[in-house]
Amino acid sequence: PDSVFCCTLLVVPPKAKSNVEENKNLLQLAFRTRIKLFYRPTGLPGAPAEAAKQLKWQVASEQGHAVLRADNPTPYYVSFNSATYTSGGKRYDVDATMVAPFGKAAFTVKGLQNASAGKLEFQSINDYGGIIAGSASL
Repeated sequence: PDSVFCCTLLVVPPKAKSNVEENKNLLQLAFRTRIKLFYRPTGLPGAPAEAAKQLKWQVASEQGHAVLRADNPTPYYVSFNSATYTSGGKRYDVDATMVAPFGKAAFTVKGLQNASAGKLEFQSINDYGGIIAGSASL
């Protein structure tokens, strides 16, 4: 299956040494970048672009919150850009992040306390950083 490595970079510019006034206004910016690096062995079955469509979803209640459970039967990671769950005519944001190959993940549905039937709409991220829209009825 796929492997994922996360790299976090923090870039802090050096403070300029100057003999000028010490009360001089100065703006410095620091940048934090997180990069996911995926390693994919050759010969894996199926297509990575189709992995998000093959996820099996369930809705359940856990500790007073509705939770969406994803089961990934593929050898590929599935990363999400965004997800919303529509139930009872209302839309709720979902904290969907990533599902590991042959793994399971649970995502909280923000603002929904009891699990009820509805429709999930999500945007997964492909190998090139593009967005692929998908949906599932639960």
